[in-house]
Amino acid sequence: RKIMNPVASWLSLNMGKLGILLSLFFITTQRYGTNAQVSTTQSSTPTPSKPTTTTSKPFWERDQFAWITPLFGDISDECREASNRYVDSLLAIVQPQSGKAIFPGIPPALQMFDSNGRLPMEGFLSDTIDLPINVCDVLGALVKDCSYVLPSFLQNVNIKLPIGYNWNPGSYEECLVNEGIETKYCTVVLRGPDLGLGDNPFEARVEERFFKEAGRKYMFQRKHGILSNETKINSDDLTIDVFNPSIIKEFVESIGQHTDIADRINETEELLLLLGMSLFSALNQPRIGMCFPKTCNAQDVNENYNFLTNRSIDIQGLEIPIELSIFTDDMYCFTDDNRSGMPDKFPGVMVFFYILFSIIGILIILGTAYDLYLSFPEQRRKPNAFVLRLILCFSAYTNASRILTTEASGKDHLDCMNGMRFLSMTWVVDGHIFFVVFYGALRNMGETLGLMSGEGSLAFEAIINAVPSVDSFFLMSGLLTTYILLKELDKAGNDVTRHSITFMMYYVHRYLRITMTYALVIGVIIAVLPYLHYGPGWMIMISESNSCREYWWQNLLYINTLVKPGNPPNSCVGVSWYLVDDMIFHFFSPIIIYPMYFSYRQSKRHLAGITYWFIALACFTFGVFYIAYTTHQPPNDLLRFPELHTNYTYHISFYFAPWARYQAYLIGILAGYILHHTRGKDVQISETINLIAWQIAFLSAFAVVYGLHDIYKTQTVTLFTATMYNTFQRIAWNGALAWVIFSCVKGYGGIVNEFLSWSAFAPLSRLTFCTYLIHIEIQGMFASSVLSTFPNDFSYTLNVWYLIGQLFMSMSAAFILALCFESPCIRVEKLVMEAILSPFMPKKMALSDKNETVFKSGDFKENGPRNGKPLRET
Repeated sequence: RKIMNPVASWLSLNMGKLGILLSLFFITTQRYGTNAQVSTTQSSTPTPSKPTTTTSKPFWERDQFAWITPLFGDISDECREASNRYVDSLLAIVQPQSGKAIFPGIPPALQMFDSNGRLPMEGFLSDTIDLPINVCDVLGALVKDCSYVLPSFLQNVNIKLPIGYNWNPGSYEECLVNEGIETKYCTVVLRGPDLGLGDNPFEARVEERFFKEAGRKYMFQRKHGILSNETKINSDDLTIDVFNPSIIKEFVESIGQHTDIADRINETEELLLLLGMSLFSALNQPRIGMCFPKTCNAQDVNENYNFLTNRSIDIQGLEIPIELSIFTDDMYCFTDDNRSGMPDKFPGVMVFFYILFSIIGILIILGTAYDLYLSFPEQRRKPNAFVLRLILCFSAYTNASRILTTEASGKDHLDCMNGMRFLSMTWVVDGHIFFVVFYGALRNMGETLGLMSGEGSLAFEAIINAVPSVDSFFLMSGLLTTYILLKELDKAGNDVTRHSITFMMYYVHRYLRITMTYALVIGVIIAVLPYLHYGPGWMIMISESNSCREYWWQNLLYINTLVKPGNPPNSCVGVSWYLVDDMIFHFFSPIIIYPMYFSYRQSKRHLAGITYWFIALACFTFGVFYIAYTTHQPPNDLLRFPELHTNYTYHISFYFAPWARYQAYLIGILAGYILHHTRGKDVQISETINLIAWQIAFLSAFAVVYGLHDIYKTQTVTLFTATMYNTFQRIAWNGALAWVIFSCVKGYGGIVNEFLSWSAFAPLSRLTFCTYLIHIEIQGMFASSVLSTFPNDFSYTLNVWYLIGQLFMSMSAAFILALCFESPCIRVEKLVMEAILSPFMPKKMALSDKNETVFKSGDFKENGPRNGKPLRET
């Protein structure tokens, strides 16, 4: 394509479209002065750029280009020289000396400029909110007796602030594929005053921040009356669009007619413009993709923008400093020769994992080939050699068959828990994908905030209040742990050696069973995922990879949420907080289970054991009540109610604290205890009692999930209501699920049991552990590639569409992880433990190769009714 003479007007138009950055040209002009000639910047700036001389009047002042490339501040000489060449090239395009185009094709500088993101632009920030302010609060220092001399219609104005999709990445490819100039693509962040939205806008995908940052933003917007159903806007007041400098200029001139600021019009205009930009940046934390010279690093960019924006304003109404800062980081910058942003040389930990994955791959090939060889009729003989049995553990053929079979995976398996596992995992994925979209890529943010304030349907509560989905796993984990352990204790009888081995394996087996797969998934996050793609938002994956390299030991010791966060905080496997809590619950639970077992063994009565359990439940319930009441906890961590004045300051979040969630596990312990002592027995329940119990379970679960709808709608809650909800919600929800499991196992579940025990759920339930570990990474890759590039409008249909796609991709990835990592690890651990323990066991004490955790099939099976009667254990 040829560069025609209209290129100057085209460039002029697009310079205006840079919105936030180029609207601030007015600030630059007034702060640093303007000259009719672009002779040198030394006379108008403390830190001059290289002098450039010309005799013609420029299209723009040279200072203005500092908003798109570093020119000011303490920047490196290499960066300054490259930036000046870039600016000279742009000026040559805008104002060619001969009046003709001087480039045979698209000029490299023009291509570089065109790749910059523009904010706002068509289709972005389509929703707006009106924030009422008093002009005299802002201009009090400039206008003497402002409230008396300024007419009321000029004092009270509405500032129109765009909200919604706030990341315009520009053109990543256009910036880096530049044959004439060596370039660097960086994501630049605009930040206003600190509203408690977090320091790092790129860590939003970590689950800990999904709830907290969205909740804080929501609280701020509601506190200052800018939600759609709470906006207190006087329609007669003047409305000022912060992205329309001409309106701001006219407004300031109107003020000048009534005050003595005629000689300070420019300064007044600057104050209002900074105010609007600061509020917009505070509310949206916008990000823009910018193309800089390759020799400019993040420090150069930050020095330049700090020089341009180092100013603050105090607004008495909001009681917060209004300031605007623009910054980037080397992690957010990419070059054409390193688009992934990862180190050029592999760190040692990556080399280790590449070798380990290669060994596993070789073992899978050998194990599969040997397994297929043994499948021939003439070779139907199991090998006795330990090495051959070890190799067979990696057979993809056998492992895939075990994963995909629809048959129950063990004796006495609780079939109804298959469906409960899969549906709970689907709920977890849905809740996470909504907040990924909500926080990072919504264009119609105003509509979504309305949904979160009670304007949505009742069904939407299942998304914004998806917390019980995680408690369901704690319940199932406690149930299976107790159900399995009590059976092993019964088998041990009076054999002290076997009791000792059972107790030891209770801890060793659990740690190895979870940690081996967990460690390999961390290795995938460190060494594989960052190299699968690249793009403007890929710093999300880089950040987590770096975090796992630094904090892997905390995760594998299950203390990552218990220790004080470092700098930067540990974001390795954002959902790993669940594993920490579950491991703590598992290690702690013998204190509850063993006394219940021995009390029954001694007295053959359940009274003492059940009483002890109730005492434990009462203690933990009182603990939750005390913390929730004294720290003014809201009923849902997603939303923050200003009237509660939450003052929880402990470094372990109330949402993650294991002592605040142990109630769910305790309910599971009691359910496992009851199922163990009714194993194979007929439990007679009258039709009336069964119906009443199902009604109570349904209403309890419904109240937990949907009971907050009126609170969201009225946006008010008392401390007593919030405390009671926090105290008893887990008892109500998990008590309801415990009844569902018991009723289905004992033949009183009816159509619910038929659905939850559907054979298709069996293979899906075996994938839930790996799905839980990997789904947040799949969503992070989706957010950092697709959602960081293309805006979208929220709708229920779109959310379901994303859910189906993300669930399919997560479970597909989980199948690969289960096939290559989880199943081999289970079989290897069983093989090795049997070899180690066999000399110490009086009789063979087989170790189950079934997943005894909440995420997969257990060891025992009661299928419910056959021919209308409960099934007895054979």
